Amino acid sequence: MNAIALHLTKTSQTNDNLNASVTAMGALCEPGHTAVPLKPSATMLAAGARAGGVSVEVAWKIYQAMIHHAD
Repeated sequence: MNAIALHLTKTSQTNDNLNASVTAMGALCEPGHTAVPLKPSATMLAAGARAGGVSVEVAWKIYQAMIHHAD
């Protein structure tokens, strides 16, 4: 009986983790949402700096602000 209870508990935890993952992935399916790295590559920062006419340091600060304040 203990083996059955243990199996049910593990299955329940796995299902909870799977449900949380599916919920998170569902948010990425909304129009306009995408996954982005927390730390942009040097190429990304250089492109942002050129597009904004700012330094790479300022582009990095802008990127951090956008990541930290995303809804």
